[in-house]
Amino acid sequence: MKLPVPALPPAYIYLPTGSTAVSNPMDLYGYSRCRVYVKAASATSTIDVVVKGAPNENGTYTDELGPDARKSGITGEASFVLQDISRFIRVEVSNFAGSWTVWVVPIHT
Repeated sequence: MKLPVPALPPAYIYLPTGSTAVSNPMDLYGYSRCRVYVKAASATSTIDVVVKGAPNENGTYTDELGPDARKSGITGEASFVLQDISRFIRVEVSNFAGSWTVWVVPIHT
């Protein structure tokens, strides 16, 4: 008998600005993988993105979640998958101009 697959939590949408270069913690409800999509409003803009683990309770923020969690010089759009993530993550961006959207989507394994 096949067990039902739990419904995925909603994807998170983060719109970085100069004053919000760090997202709020995103709760991935125990999923161990996620896909991160990054897209610019203009194909000529570039951005650097780092995904870090966030504290589950009262802990400190962890370093980036491995080498795949750091993407530099993204132009236009990109997507990547992170594995072995903590329950909570946050996105930090730098070196960007213009309007960007970052989606974080949990992946059922």
